[in-house]
Amino acid sequence: MEIYKITSPKEWSYFANGSANILFKYTGTNDYLTHKLLRLRLLKEDEEYISTCELYDFIELKCKHLFPKQIIDIQLIVLTSEFVRGLDSAGFKLQLNERYGLLIPNILDGNYTKIALSKHCQLYLGSDDNNTAGGTHAANQLQQQPQQVQPQRLQQQPQSTQSRQTSTNVNDYTSLTQDINPLNSGQDLQQQQQQQQQKQPHFNNNIIPGGQSMNGKFTAAPLTSESTINSIIFEIKPKWLYDNKSANYCRTCSLNQLHKVQRHFCPLDLLYPNTIDQGIDDIFSRIPPDIINLIEVQNNFPLKQLFRQFLSNPDHNVFAKLKQYQKINNKNDLIENLTSSSDVSQNLSLVMTLRDVGLFIKFEKYDKNNNIHNSHNNINNLITLPPLAFSPPQPPSQSTQINGSASIPVSGSSHNHQDQDQYQTQSPAQDQSKQGQKYLVTCNIYDLDLKSRMKYKYWLQVEHELQGIYNSNNPSWRHCCKYGDQNN
Repeated sequence: MEIYKITSPKEWSYFANGSANILFKYTGTNDYLTHKLLRLRLLKEDEEYISTCELYDFIELKCKHLFPKQIIDIQLIVLTSEFVRGLDSAGFKLQLNERYGLLIPNILDGNYTKIALSKHCQLYLGSDDNNTAGGTHAANQLQQQPQQVQPQRLQQQPQSTQSRQTSTNVNDYTSLTQDINPLNSGQDLQQQQQQQQQKQPHFNNNIIPGGQSMNGKFTAAPLTSESTINSIIFEIKPKWLYDNKSANYCRTCSLNQLHKVQRHFCPLDLLYPNTIDQGIDDIFSRIPPDIINLIEVQNNFPLKQLFRQFLSNPDHNVFAKLKQYQKINNKNDLIENLTSSSDVSQNLSLVMTLRDVGLFIKFEKYDKNNNIHNSHNNINNLITLPPLAFSPPQPPSQSTQINGSASIPVSGSSHNHQDQDQYQTQSPAQDQSKQGQKYLVTCNIYDLDLKSRMKYKYWLQVEHELQGIYNSNNPSWRHCCKYGDQNN
């Protein structure tokens, strides 16, 4: 598609960037381009540069058949140098001789509030509460970027129309290496924002929506205890997935320790039936109790149970599928055996790409009037939970500590994972209890950037630095699971 024939550079605004790519969001009135992002290449040294056509062919020919229903849609579009020069790239240098770009959907388009849980895990809550000035439709038309919270305690009273429309400017990734706890209720929001803005912005290599620096202004309704949550998205970068045979720490956990990132979860726990609960518990341990209460009690949204069911189905567990295709079958593809760029095979380039992808796992309440929910492609993505046996809920103040992190409300024994998530309280909106409730769970894979062979030196350097960590003993970091201990 020759995009310059149906739109002008002025209809695109800077959205995000990484080390190799930059994103622009569409702000015009063309229905086809609404809710789309334009992905272009940043200026790179010739030896490291991979063209958009190479990337497109790599995804279409090498990746899509591995994950035919999960890789994010991409469309190759034709550019002109005049169109590229006319874009406001916020000071970043574009590859002006590049004649192609990628058009991709904005998965996070809408009224989402972002909660940064850790470096490789973000939570987005989709709310229909922005009913001012045209409601949700108006919010979508504005193509809002997600509001980020650090996160603060939920406000007990709904905000006024004026405060809901207040524009904020918050740098992304302000607290990735810190424990996420509710902020002191007495701290002024403006003061919090000023403190965040004073921090050095972090530009992440993950350049598709979420997990990147978003410095533009946006408008979103703040979450309150009365917010209606209809969709929830986890953005996760699982990194290296494999059967850990003997090391105390897997490659991802070792790298996080090298970079002095505090522990959140081990991706290997999401692979095996007898460790999935531990992995989910760790992921949820960073979600503040107020947010858990808003999701699971106030909105009758059994998120933890749905996540567990998603991972327990071998056909849905995308982490297990990524592990399958990340496997090294030739010893020559082991990083420690590389001596030059010519040693980097096509298979190793694919494996290293899959070791750096991102995932959007989206949970939605099923809507029988939604054509997308009823489409043929989503038949196998519907989950029907059994009828709920409602019981008086535990007060929010009654909670349990998970791994010494955030307190999360539970019902009954903390060891009973099947009952732990069913503490919803009955209300008129929960009249489906006798029939069971349907949910749609979908997953998109993104950031499938072909890795340059010239990165082999960096890969070797990192592996050298990790050798002293793999079998160390860190008292504040639990050992990773070993494959020999799994009864699979």
